[in-house]
Amino acid sequence: VNASAPSLFNDSFLNACLEKKAFTLEGLGQLHQWQLWQTEELQSKCRLPPSARKKCRDAFASIVPRPLAMRGDVISELSHMGLTPKEEVFVKKGNYRLDVVVEIGVDKIRVGIEVDGASCFAGRSPKGGIILKRRQIAHLEGIRVVSVPYWEWRRLGKYRYNKQAYLRALLGLIDLDKEDELVPH
Repeated sequence: VNASAPSLFNDSFLNACLEKKAFTLEGLGQLHQWQLWQTEELQSKCRLPPSARKKCRDAFASIVPRPLAMRGDVISELSHMGLTPKEEVFVKKGNYRLDVVVEIGVDKIRVGIEVDGASCFAGRSPKGGIILKRRQIAHLEGIRVVSVPYWEWRRLGKYRYNKQAYLRALLGLIDLDKEDELVPH
């Protein structure tokens, strides 16, 4: 639910955050995402002081995710499709990083592609921070973000046709239901 919850996120919450001295890097990063949610999405007046916002933003920007080996495979297939993938793109608003960004069509619409490993999911559902990241990038930058979950990419096997058909469908370039069957693996 995308609601401000003023009974929860208020001056008492802010004071509790400011009194806690030992936030982890991840905790500071989560506070940065929370602050973006409050100020940019909800237009709330509930804000950390500028020095705390900077500390959280800097901590968030310093967290560099370890890329998955399959990201190179995704980038290779995008290139073979005639696209020009940009790897590890820094999104200024929000200090997010996207695994890959491609431009689609004559209008050069930017689409972010996240190559997601097991740590991004609880079972087969994306974790809250992942959902928030995608929503905030779409809201702040106007970039549609799509996911390539590890189990779906593995299912495609070694066949280039399967991988490219999957990526075309993911990017909205084809309707996979109207295409021929994928090559069995």
